[in-house]
Amino acid sequence: MKFDIYKIADNYKLSETERQVLQYILTNIDSVLTKGVRDVATINYTSAATIIKLSKKLGYTGYVDMIYRLNFIIKNHENNQEHTSDITSFISEIENKKIEDFISMLIKHREDIILITATGFSDSIADFFWRKMLVLGFKCIKTNSYGVYDSNQIGGALVIGISKSGETESITKVIDYASKNELDIITFTGKSENHMAKKATLNFMILDDKELDDRNLTANYFYARVMIVMEYLLDKVMSNL
Repeated sequence: MKFDIYKIADNYKLSETERQVLQYILTNIDSVLTKGVRDVATINYTSAATIIKLSKKLGYTGYVDMIYRLNFIIKNHENNQEHTSDITSFISEIENKKIEDFISMLIKHREDIILITATGFSDSIADFFWRKMLVLGFKCIKTNSYGVYDSNQIGGALVIGISKSGETESITKVIDYASKNELDIITFTGKSENHMAKKATLNFMILDDKELDDRNLTANYFYARVMIVMEYLLDKVMSNL
């Protein structure tokens, strides 16, 4: 299991040695449970006092309290991971080839500019996707500006479009420009047959519970499903880099 302790280290002002020790404990929690503070200190070329100071910084009463509480947190995380299968079960309905094509396309455009477009309720999903991809090191720009897509002066290579209907005019126009400029296009829509899907290099049809609820007045899990699929796909991409 990977542990990203960037924010913890920043919030608690951990030194480089303290970061190293914490990372070691998290990564090797099962074996650390049987080790004393001096053993862990020796392995990390530091002192027992440094590790005890680390435990105090993190709000624990001492070394033993720290490792047992961290173990509890990790085991809870592992149990929660097992329950995600209930949430992500619908992903099994996506063709493996589409997943593989997505991975290949993102790897292909790893160093290229990727444009993301959406509007309305889908805009917040696009915003999440854009931020997530930036964190993962992709060069992303979220924009619906026709001029950007028409002339493609910024040199975009891939466009990702999100629309429940796949027919929203402001987004289909953007997709048309991208198609005209022969950019790769990935779309997430609520139907398999729609304008955006036809123009796309790769389309993901995500179940739309309420096709006749244009204004989203009732519960609809389309947007939640898109976010889950995106998280799943990006995790697959990063595992293949």
